[in-house]
Amino acid sequence: MDAAADFSLYVRLISGTILGLTIGKLLSGLAKFVQHPAQYRMNILHALWIFFIFVAVSVFWWGEAQTFGSVQWTYPLYLFQIAYCSSYLFMTAVILPDEVSAHDGVETHYDYFISRRRWFFGALIVSHLLDLGNTIIKFGLDDFPITADLLIFNAVLFALLLLAAIVPHKKVQVGVAVTFAALTVLSMLLE
Repeated sequence: MDAAADFSLYVRLISGTILGLTIGKLLSGLAKFVQHPAQYRMNILHALWIFFIFVAVSVFWWGEAQTFGSVQWTYPLYLFQIAYCSSYLFMTAVILPDEVSAHDGVETHYDYFISRRRWFFGALIVSHLLDLGNTIIKFGLDDFPITADLLIFNAVLFALLLLAAIVPHKKVQVGVAVTFAALTVLSMLLE
């Protein structure tokens, strides 16, 4: 095996480990809702964001499998890849804490999420920016379709994330979560 293939395999292993931890955290977090239904009550907001993260990770991981070999790996790209994968793990850890009641007297996962929403949406904004960077890295700037439609689409996404970070109202929160879950399903179907 040559050095480039060794680097690619190594980066795949590190990426897979981080993304595997993300899936494991999602599944163990979901299991708490089944194991302790009186203490952990599922709500639509959590269900949508858990679904979103699960599908987003699976779409990302699938895309990575198809493009890993096309990258000339360097240490900065390696760090970039770790940061991108870690953004999913961070979002998962924020949305599914080990213990809700230990956080500022909140009693439900919904209350906890609303109190920490800026962290979650900040991480989601960073993850989306990293996704744009990842697309440029994998396909090159020449093949990255910078069009007015793409700019408007991303501006709307960022505006929705900023709105959700600022406004705690349930209808806004659920509306943004539904939008992102639907867009992720659409991206999965288009893969």
